[in-house]
Amino acid sequence: MKQEQLNDYFSKKWKSNLNQYQYSGWNLIDKVKDDDRVLDVGCGPNPFKGKIKNLIGIDPAFDESDYKISLEEFKINQKFDVAFCLGSINFGSEDKIISQIGLLVNLLNPTSRIYWRCNPGRKDHENKECKDIDFFPWSFELHKKFSNYFGFECIDLKWDNNQRIYAEWVRLIF
Repeated sequence: MKQEQLNDYFSKKWKSNLNQYQYSGWNLIDKVKDDDRVLDVGCGPNPFKGKIKNLIGIDPAFDESDYKISLEEFKINQKFDVAFCLGSINFGSEDKIISQIGLLVNLLNPTSRIYWRCNPGRKDHENKECKDIDFFPWSFELHKKFSNYFGFECIDLKWDNNQRIYAEWVRLIF
């Protein structure tokens, strides 16, 4: 599925519901410090805006985002302490996922954290168009592999509600 089709799908068919997630929903607000600069990648309708100080939301499909742009196009002279990737780095091949994580990591400070919600390849949205989406099959093993590869430690990894993977990565300091 091309990016334009994904944007159309998520802006018109998909509905955000942070209430359904125990770890990767509203509870993330409590993990952010007042002085943290936060990047919400694929923020959708930007639900954390106004609830987290110093938050920037990017999303190529939603007008409510601070920047209606993809991660690949996002350029800013600022580094972030925290990133939310709540179902956003989740589409395409392993090479594409690695490339997107690399772009994200370049936007982060040396002592940064990433909070994840990942779809393990399930086409379980409540509409027929979902079957055409190329969900990346995230797993616990891939979180461990990728976090290590990018110089992070995966300090929390568990199943969240709705059969999604919750992970927390913390950057290792050398």
